[in-house]
Amino acid sequence: MEQLIKEIEALESKLSALRSQLHEHTDGFLYLTQLCSYGSMNWETHNNEYTVQELCNEYDGYDGIVNVYTTNPNNTIHSYGDVRVMTLDEIQNISKDNISMSRAITNWITKSI
Repeated sequence: MEQLIKEIEALESKLSALRSQLHEHTDGFLYLTQLCSYGSMNWETHNNEYTVQELCNEYDGYDGIVNVYTTNPNNTIHSYGDVRVMTLDEIQNISKDNISMSRAITNWITKSI
């Protein structure tokens, strides 16, 4: 039993290190996410599509939605929110105040039907 516990701890440590490397990896595109959950709105910048999809999978319309703004024209992101391809300038000029929670709720309701 002790040996199994040590092996699991070693694997969890390795998994954590690999996950950290994956989150730090950049695929050359910018991803800005807007998480709308329970009336709050949080913004994050990501370096690769994998981490964005991970977030979108976590917030699948029940606890919130994720709107994604990216410079990647070939993205394969699936989100219950919007996924928009924009230029770097357009993403940098997004007014975080102008994208309202009512729009996020409307998007969620529309995609739930």
